[in-house]
Amino acid sequence: STIRDFIIFQEFQNLLEKVWMKLQGLGQASPLELGAFVILVLFVATFLFMILLCCIHCCCCGKPKYQASRVQPV
Repeated sequence: STIRDFIIFQEFQNLLEKVWMKLQGLGQASPLELGAFVILVLFVATFLFMILLCCIHCCCCGKPKYQASRVQPV
């Protein structure tokens, strides 16, 4: 399991290095690439914000607001 974890860590580190290289080259990027990058960042930020709101709602609000009604047998 340790070797597998190390391989996953190496792949993640390689991915981060590639992203870092892309970010460093963003200053010379075309307007189309800049627009695509902004849209991607907004999408990821919106997704993370929605996950945060969901966690806050589920964990901090106590009882759910809408509960299913129970039908009593006749």
